[in-house]
Amino acid sequence: MAMTSTPNSRTPGSGLVDAGDDVRIHYEERGTGDTVLLVHAGLYGDWFAPLLREPALDGHRVVRTHRAGYGASPRVDRHLTIADHARHCAAVLDRLGADRAWIVGHSSGGIIALQAALDRPDLVAGLILIEPAPSPSGPEGADLGERVVGPALAALGTDGVAAAATIFLDGVCGEHWASLPVLRNGDGARAQLMSDAAHFFDDEIRAAMEWHLDPGDAATLARPVLIVHGARSPERTGAYAETAALLRDMLPDARCVELADLGHAMPLEDPAVVAELVRATVAGGSGAAPRPSRLGTHRAEPH
Repeated sequence: MAMTSTPNSRTPGSGLVDAGDDVRIHYEERGTGDTVLLVHAGLYGDWFAPLLREPALDGHRVVRTHRAGYGASPRVDRHLTIADHARHCAAVLDRLGADRAWIVGHSSGGIIALQAALDRPDLVAGLILIEPAPSPSGPEGADLGERVVGPALAALGTDGVAAAATIFLDGVCGEHWASLPVLRNGDGARAQLMSDAAHFFDDEIRAAMEWHLDPGDAATLARPVLIVHGARSPERTGAYAETAALLRDMLPDARCVELADLGHAMPLEDPAVVAELVRATVAGGSGAAPRPSRLGTHRAEPH
C-alpha cells in the first residue's frame, strides 16, 4: 500500500492504495473514532472535499476518496461497473485497517454505497445516501432521462464535455451549481471538474445506467440506511424524491429525511449542515431520522 503523509493537521493521512486489478485509489483521512467513508457523486471528485474540514466530524475517522478515474486516482483502460467501484471502496477500507464503517454516498456514490453494503456487509455499519442516483426509479426518473441525460449526451457529441456537464448539472442541481466548486474548493476546481466530467461521460454514466437493485437483494440489506433528499431538488426534478421513497419501501431498515433549502448539490451548498447530519446519524447508530442540535433545516418524512 502506497501512503504519504501531509502537513495539514486536518488531513493527516493521504496517498494511493492498491485496490487490485491495476487500480489505485487516492484517499485522504483524518481523525479517530467511528470510520466514515465519503463516496462522491459523478462528474466531480471533490463534492465531499469540504466535509473533510468540517468540525462536526472531528470525533470520527473520516476517509475521502477519489474514485477510479477522478482527481488523483488514475484512470483505467476498461469499463468499470458499479460493482467495481464498490469493490474499490471495500479495498480502501481493508487496506486502511478500518473496521465497520458508515458509508456516505452522494448520487452515483449512493448506488455504489448500496452495492458495497450488499457485497461486503462485514465492512458496513450503516449507509447515508444523499439523493442516490435514480435507480430504482419511476416516471420522474424517466422524465429526467428525457429532459437532462439525453440532451447532455447529445451535446457531448456536438459541443464537448463542458457543454454536456453544464446541461447535466443545470438539470439536476440548478444553475447556481457553477459557482460552488470554486467557492468551496478554490481556483483549480473548474479545471478538475472538466477533467472528471470527461471520465464520467466516457464511462461512469454507462455504469450507472446498467445498475439495478434487485428487490430480493435489497430485502437482505440488514443495515440502517438514512436516505437524504433536498427540499429544493423538485424545482429541477422529482427523480431523487421518487427514488428515496422507492428505496425506503424496498430496504428493511430505511428512513428518509428532507433538508430544507438544499438541492442535489448539497455537499457544496452547505457542507456544515451535511456534516452535522452525518455526525448525528452515526452517533444515533441507526437510520432513524436524526434530531441533531444544529440541524434546524430538516424535517423527517412521514412514513
